[in-house]
Formats: sequence, C-alpha cells, structure tokens
Amino acid sequence: MIPVEYPAVLGSPVAGVVEGIGPGVSNVTIGDRIVCGTKIFSHKKAKYSGLQHFTIVDESEVVEIGDTEFTQAVTLASYTPPGALFATSTLNMHRPTIPASSLPEGEQKKKILIWGGSSAMGSLSISYAKTAGYTVISTSSPHNFDLLHDCGADYVFDHSDPATVGALRDLFPIHYWFDTIALKPSLSTLVKILAPVDEPVTKANILTLLPLVMTGMKAEDFPEGITTQFHRFSTHAPENVEWHEYFLARGGFLEKAIKNGVLKGVPAEVIGGLDNVAEGIEKLHSGVSGKKTVVQPWV
Repeated sequence: MIPVEYPAVLGSPVAGVVEGIGPGVSNVTIGDRIVCGTKIFSHKKAKYSGLQHFTIVDESEVVEIGDTEFTQAVTLASYTPPGALFATSTLNMHRPTIPASSLPEGEQKKKILIWGGSSAMGSLSISYAKTAGYTVISTSSPHNFDLLHDCGADYVFDHSDPATVGALRDLFPIHYWFDTIALKPSLSTLVKILAPVDEPVTKANILTLLPLVMTGMKAEDFPEGITTQFHRFSTHAPENVEWHEYFLARGGFLEKAIKNGVLKGVPAEVIGGLDNVAEGIEKLHSGVSGKKTVVQPWV
C-alpha cells in the first residue's frame, strides 16, 4: 500500500492561482500563477495532494509560470527527469543553462539513451538532455517518432524491433543509460544491447524508475559489469540543496524554461474534472503514451 493517510487523495504536480499564503511566506503572493509538486508522500495527509479544488503546497517548490497555460505547465513540471539526469546521486550529467551554453570539454559529444521516450517522464528527459547539449537516443513505437524528435531526440528507434539492438550498438559508446519503463521487456533488451551472446560485456549503470524487485528481473539476470540503480530522489534531501536552488528557486532554471518555452514534453490530455479521476486511473493502468493525463478540478 502507498504510505499515506487513508482515505487517500493523490495527484501531482498541480498548477493554478495562489489563493492564500501562510505565515512566514515571502516569495509567493496571492494571485501568482504557479506550478508545484505536492507533498502527499512526505506529509501523508490528503490536504497536501492535488486531486481536489484547493491544496496546500510548499513555498520552496513553487514555480511561477507567467502566461503559460496551466495544462501545459503540469506537463513540464515533474522533478523526476531533472533529478534523474542532473542530481549528484544519479546520472550527474552537466546541467542545462538559459541561454544555452556548450558542454565542458569532458562531456562534449557524449550520448544518453532514454528508453521509453514517449512517456511523460521520457519525453521531458529528452528535452532536458538536449537542452543541456547531449546527443539523445530514445525509443518508442513508430507513431510517436515525430513527437520524440520534436522534444529533441537525435536518434529514435522502434522499441519492439529486434534490429534496434544492433542499431544501438552501432552508436556506442553510450555514456548514460536511463530506463523510464523499467520492466522486464525493456531491461532484458538493454541487457542484449550491452551483453550480446559470445561478445564482451559493455559495462553500464542503468538508472530506472522502479526498484529492481518490481521490474520482473533479478540481480542475477544482469551480467557482471551491468548494474541498475533505482531513482530514489527527494528535492529536500541534504545532498540536493544546491540542485534545488538551481532548478526550483525563484528565477531558477525551471521557471525560466517554462516561461521561455525551452522545455518540451508530451501534450496534455484533459479528461475532465474530479468526477473523471477514476477514468483517468483506468487509462493509466491500461497504458498511456504520447500524452499526459490531466484533470481540471473546476470543470
């Protein structure tokens, strides 16, 4: 079970207009148009979640969005992609800047493979990595190829095509590996890419969005030299203080990127109001790609 107070209300991120502020709040004013992650998993109480008319958010994670539409803002505001790519405890890639700047000498021409590029997390990860200056390789179904290229992918391959294994090996060296799907079909394919039969293993650490126990794979399924790392990330962890300041502070990267249209992700699919939440959960359970399911509570 999800470790929250029941009956539970979930939902994050949220976007809207600030209706009130608490004591000591100094960087947010009533009337601000913002997007923000919620604190349901740390505070565990429904009042901190998003699928309701009003929610309580943490001032330190509020990002101003200017004139950006709320539905677009929530497609861009996940902290998972920048945490995965740029935190010191994860892939620790060089951070993007606005305006864009060249990668430092040691990072130039490096490549990242983002498996599952048509997911909400995958598409945004593509955009972040490309904005930072990396060569981006990704996978999806063919009908989403144009979407991934629009997000910034340099190479896109069919995740279900057996020829993709060889095509990706032809692009070696690949320096960063991020599996946004993290299930047996994706991870087993990555093993085939890194460790073909009767060939030397290419060492790699694969960052995943699920712990290994939930992927359908076991540690012994990975040859020596191939490891996985579950992306467990907190914006308020002591080791992420500087990351938090860079990306989430007032005038930080995320605010600039949203206001200037720098980031791209999957389009929002607005399914209606709060009465449609159950429908949205069913859609997610059946599998969604190429769009992000969004609820407008006041509809």
